[in-house]
Amino acid sequence: MNPVRLIGNLRIKHKLLLSFFLVPLILVLCVGYVSYLSSTSALKKQSYDIINQYQQNTVAEILRSINRYELLANTIYRNTGIQRLISHNYVDPYQEYLTIITLLNPTLRAILDASEAGINIQLIRYHNLKSEIIPGNIENLLDSVRFLDYYIDDGRKQFQIVNYRRVEGLPWVQEVMNRLPGNVWTQVGYDSEYNYISLLHEITDTASFSREAIGLLRLTIMFNTLYSEDMSGAEKGFNLVFNSQMELLSGEPEKIAFFQKHESFLRSFSESSDNEAILDNSDLLLLRSEPFANDWYIVSVFPMTHITDNVTSMANIIILSFVLSGILLFLLTFLLSNSFANRINIIARKMHHFKAGNFDAKISGVGQDEIGLLGEIFNDMTEQISTLIECNYQSNIDKKEALLKALQAQINPHFLYNSLSAVVRLAESGETNEIKCMVYALAKFYRMTLSKGREIITVEDELTQVKAYMEIFRVRKGETFSVTYNIDENALPYHTLKVIIQPFVENIFEHALRLDDSVINIQIAIRSTDKHILFTVQDDGVGIPPEKLEGLLRAESSDSYGVANVNERIKLQFGADYGVTIASELDIGTRVDILIPKIKYW
Repeated sequence: MNPVRLIGNLRIKHKLLLSFFLVPLILVLCVGYVSYLSSTSALKKQSYDIINQYQQNTVAEILRSINRYELLANTIYRNTGIQRLISHNYVDPYQEYLTIITLLNPTLRAILDASEAGINIQLIRYHNLKSEIIPGNIENLLDSVRFLDYYIDDGRKQFQIVNYRRVEGLPWVQEVMNRLPGNVWTQVGYDSEYNYISLLHEITDTASFSREAIGLLRLTIMFNTLYSEDMSGAEKGFNLVFNSQMELLSGEPEKIAFFQKHESFLRSFSESSDNEAILDNSDLLLLRSEPFANDWYIVSVFPMTHITDNVTSMANIIILSFVLSGILLFLLTFLLSNSFANRINIIARKMHHFKAGNFDAKISGVGQDEIGLLGEIFNDMTEQISTLIECNYQSNIDKKEALLKALQAQINPHFLYNSLSAVVRLAESGETNEIKCMVYALAKFYRMTLSKGREIITVEDELTQVKAYMEIFRVRKGETFSVTYNIDENALPYHTLKVIIQPFVENIFEHALRLDDSVINIQIAIRSTDKHILFTVQDDGVGIPPEKLEGLLRAESSDSYGVANVNERIKLQFGADYGVTIASELDIGTRVDILIPKIKYW
């Protein structure tokens, strides 16, 4: 079906609903979609900014921690007293011991007390002196080599003083010695196993002109004291800290396991030019920082759900807003279109009432806008048309009544003339009893015909009139005919025009009798349907020639005058759908059907 025609056939209520609802709905959809795109883009950018900010904060915190520990290291290796105690070659071992106990111990303890928990200071003397100091929890150490890589218990602050000969055979020593002088941050020995990191710096004798290297300072701390893993705002992500050789420095077990599982991807990511990536087959976002102190860099790992959940929440809010807006828009549109449609329907109903003949139909309650103006114009129009119709209708009624009276006046003399002629013939033949019957039946017939001046009588009275008429003709015609009645008793209380059967019975006696005086059979039937009353007059007479039958109801001859008058009267009274139908065949008979509406006037 053509869409234009389909829309054109819609009711105005639906057209208004479509125009008032769909157009704003499309605009709301477009605005909502644009808002969704801009909102999700802003949320993603905000999430990336937050993650980047956390990473920058972590870098800054690590730098601050490194500076703080390097300041602590400077305090130690620039302390001339410590330099003198480390470099002095004591002859008396006891004197050496007292010096360490009374001078070096308090100095280092004071430095440790001023620092945070979880720190260990190791002074490695290049001069192999006799006195050495090892930690108090010596029972936890495994052997003479591993005791140099100790546990830093939470809250413990320890220091060691050992001779270089104890460490010179360890694998990491030569590697570190090649990178001195200066601050060297690295994981040596068992640092990575216990998630420690060490700051190593060579101690020189600043009091002498030679600036001789006299020892090595190793300051060991727990790596996680360099920064806090507070990333709750980024939905509990975590940081992986790498050195320039792509060695993992942040060595918690779960981070080590993550690195081992995704090592190949992390290495390729570290070599790429992009500073962000999505981990294969996961929802994890990787963000790489720029290199900072000691050529370290951070790879921050964050779940994408932090972003997608926010985007989903925003999408749900937008969808909810759209649904609520759509419902509100639909309700407003429905009420508005109903208001328009109802007022137009009021006008349409009034017009239908006016069309059906209710000329008093007036429109009210449709407002003061253009529709209200249309109602006022309709009221003025109906008032003027009602006046014209009333004048014309009254004129037509007058004409109709005059025509009915004229037709009735034509019927009555015609019948009376025929009836009196019959009485005359009876009088001439001296049939006194038959004259009595004739006059009695004639009186009864006219009493029913006059019916106190009413044009409308009951079907029962019409039947009585016909029976009186048949009695008159029984007297006149004798045994030349027989009559049978088939009457539906349900039809008798309803109303009809008077004298509508008699002219057709009379026509039988005038034109249907056979020349051989054979008996003619007449059937008179009255039937009731849901909406109609049907009178039938049927005979088996000579029939009506076709050329005469065609003009019978148009009163083209004086013989058909009464029949045509009945048909005209019925149509004038009840309308064009009702009247007389005649069917006839020569030498077979004639059937007349008279149809009227099923009406009770009182």
